Amino acid sequence: MELRTGGGGLLTEAEAVLPTMLRSLYADRLGSGSFTEEDGRRLFLLSDATGRRIELRLDTAELPQPLVARTFTNTTTDRYVVQLADTLPVERAGQVLAREMGELLAVRERAETGGGTPLVNLLAPSADLPAHPVLSDADLGRVGEFEYLANRMNDTGLPAPERQEARNRFSVLVDDSGLRPVPDGTRGDANVQFAADVRLRTVFPHLGEDAAEAMADLALPLERLDPADAAALREVRAARAVRAQAPQAVLGEFPMPGLRPDGTPVPREELNRSAAEAAQERTDLSSRTLAALREQQARLPEGRYPEYPVMIGGGAALAGRDPDALLIDARGRWHVDPIRAIVQSADQVRHLRQSGMGDPYQFADPQERVPLPALQLWEDTAAVRGPLIDGRAQLSVGAEGRLIAEIVPADGSAPVRVEVRGAPLIATGIPPEIIPGANRQVPTAREATEVLAESLSAVGTPEAAAARDRLLALPEGEGRAAAALDVLDDPQVSQALRDSEDGRVPGATETLRATSAWEQARALAPGRVLMGDEVGDGDYDPLIAKHWVIAGVGGAAIANAEIILEANPEARVSMVGKDAPFVLHNDAQYTALRRKHDAEWGGDGRLVTYNGRYLGAVGTVAPSEEGGGVRVAALDSAGNPIGVEGDAYLACLGRVSRLPVALDAVESEVRSSGGLVRGELLFDGDRQYLGYRLEFAADERRYSVDVTGAASRMLPGNVFGSEDKARLELIDAKTAPPESGNVATGFMATALQGSHLARHRAAQSRPDEAVSPAGAVSAYATPSDAVRAAEDVTRFFRTWIESDMGRQLADSDHPRIRAFREAWKQLPPHDLPDGPGAAAAPYGAVAERAGAAVAAAVSAGRFAPEDVRALHTVAQAAGTHSARLSATQPVAAPGRPGAGGPRAAAPAPRVATPPPAAPRSPRLAT
Repeated sequence: MELRTGGGGLLTEAEAVLPTMLRSLYADRLGSGSFTEEDGRRLFLLSDATGRRIELRLDTAELPQPLVARTFTNTTTDRYVVQLADTLPVERAGQVLAREMGELLAVRERAETGGGTPLVNLLAPSADLPAHPVLSDADLGRVGEFEYLANRMNDTGLPAPERQEARNRFSVLVDDSGLRPVPDGTRGDANVQFAADVRLRTVFPHLGEDAAEAMADLALPLERLDPADAAALREVRAARAVRAQAPQAVLGEFPMPGLRPDGTPVPREELNRSAAEAAQERTDLSSRTLAALREQQARLPEGRYPEYPVMIGGGAALAGRDPDALLIDARGRWHVDPIRAIVQSADQVRHLRQSGMGDPYQFADPQERVPLPALQLWEDTAAVRGPLIDGRAQLSVGAEGRLIAEIVPADGSAPVRVEVRGAPLIATGIPPEIIPGANRQVPTAREATEVLAESLSAVGTPEAAAARDRLLALPEGEGRAAAALDVLDDPQVSQALRDSEDGRVPGATETLRATSAWEQARALAPGRVLMGDEVGDGDYDPLIAKHWVIAGVGGAAIANAEIILEANPEARVSMVGKDAPFVLHNDAQYTALRRKHDAEWGGDGRLVTYNGRYLGAVGTVAPSEEGGGVRVAALDSAGNPIGVEGDAYLACLGRVSRLPVALDAVESEVRSSGGLVRGELLFDGDRQYLGYRLEFAADERRYSVDVTGAASRMLPGNVFGSEDKARLELIDAKTAPPESGNVATGFMATALQGSHLARHRAAQSRPDEAVSPAGAVSAYATPSDAVRAAEDVTRFFRTWIESDMGRQLADSDHPRIRAFREAWKQLPPHDLPDGPGAAAAPYGAVAERAGAAVAAAVSAGRFAPEDVRALHTVAQAAGTHSARLSATQPVAAPGRPGAGGPRAAAPAPRVATPPPAAPRSPRLAT
């Protein structure tokens, strides 16, 4: 997939029309402006009526349908980014910019006045009206569109066709806004007429003279429009009707979190109580799910475990939570962080509403940071939509080649296991932080010893081989780095490594020294040498020290500084590092905290920042003769003190890009057996980044795992190359522009990604998804896609066979059922050992036989409609899979020239009568 980074023609047009449009529509609210370059950013600088500076940056982006633009509003810093969809026709740039600027100004002015934020758009084609019919921010943007189009309709300097086009668009916008009345004398819906009247009365006071005149002329029933206007509107409506017939992804209908049991919004004063109630509901469901799992396990033979689709991890990714999947989540991050609120204001995360995860304005004013109990309420509400276990999970490969999730419940009870159905989804958040002084290319002691062992193997001497064996025999955990350094002390070994041509060797040695220094410092100053995540998880004592040294000046450093300064009124913090990234200067925390506590910014002096320092390993200072404990010190990259010491040391220097910890056992087994781990970036049809897919291949087995959320924003270097990393960096910059105060690993971006993933998976689950309206069938892009489709056919079959109809017919001698059963038995394994072409016919036979069984069932008239539909779904899925297999070219499997398709551990499905005690579906009872 080509990455689009241009949009030059669209941007050129947008920059050309922006100044004129602003003068025409918003001159009473904005002064004149001009484009300029600052710090590599091309900006349009202007000012408001009071002279306050406003920064506006235009960009293009790959936006999800039906968005044609997206505006990031930062009312804290008055920096704004308008992204135009790169598919937007150039001629529509002015109209869309008029709308986005109208909405931007509405957000900005509401923030200044402290006005309430309407949560529902009034201007919408519906008979329903909000309880309080006032214009939302988006509605006021729509007013800007009306004004822009009215101006063009009356611009005699434009050619007549362009003026007519503006008139047509104005009329279509009347439709889109629910402003068109019902025809006179018809039996139209009175509610529709009433709603249109209310909207017209509300919007008219906001329209200028030209727009009001055009509204009076065009906000009429279609039958009363001028013939040319009516013809143009009919043409647009007809085109939309055709598009509306296209199949749409169907998502489970869940209300947005944040509602009382009676469906009314939770008021702010009830937030803490509602969050506590949601947490208790989640705990109770976890207990019930565990009990149900243990009960199922007791009925299974030894070596087998209950089978479920699995999601490991949650957080904001729960916006895409599959209610059929078993969720295993430790309730970390925002459930344990001592910070009182996220670092973004409600205005900065206003797009969160689009994800369905929650409404930030419900619990925070526009420029207020969103409180943590709100996030906890949203996450816990989403979590209980399906079976869940509060705890942690580790994936491994079972004795029979099945993927197993071993779950350690948070309640302290015994671990449980489940067999993973399909590709598990991992959303465990950002990876661990790096130890100060460690090399970022070889960041951990384990990786460092593996690199050095590999290098020693290449030397070929007995001494090097013995040293390699000693390194590989070292146990995991604390002390490994120091023990590895002891091995390297041998002069022959150290000389061999110095002579090595492996460029990773110096970095590996550097990491071992830094890790050893870290572990030594932690031993000398227990509880006072910490990783930033330990403070962020609340796993520390804020009163253990008065002077804290924080290594780093980024987002984690400033967040932990706030936590410490609030928790210990006597604490002082020294932050040391390079320079704070630009995004920090735009969030709602950084500047406010420095103004409060940094003397250079007018604060009380409890926070001191040292910029421009490049840090190495942690240092320790022996107690002075006057007594006292060991002190800690910041060292430069050469190991020299930089003059900053304290009682405690907190490392916030960034993170290690690696695979999620839940995959450690699978990766280790695959790599140790000589297998491969491959990765690919995942996108939906709108080119939205969904995460990445991993393929683990060893011998005849293959496993697929999908990674999403914050974990998917940091690509592991041992799987992905520089091209994928550079591509994702560009995507992240569009997903969360730094001016917005957001980061791509943050809550809003993750929630939006989760909602996109849910829609994508819903579309994929449609059996007819791969067939276009014209009947064209697409080949499978990857072997794993074919495996997943086969798994879907089996899943649909399982749903049917466990229905009442399936139970009755599983052993039936009816000719059509017997034919269906025999065809099913001929299906090949999901991994297609003989290639996709050979598998097409058996799946086609299943589709034909299942379809015939459906016809017989319909004629019989004695089966529940939902059970018949389940069998029809099997027929559709098998038919589509057969067609796509036929269109797929064989792919040679490793070690088997000519053999096609993916190899996987999934066995061929078999018809079997379910035991009488089995539940109707594989879903856990809740």
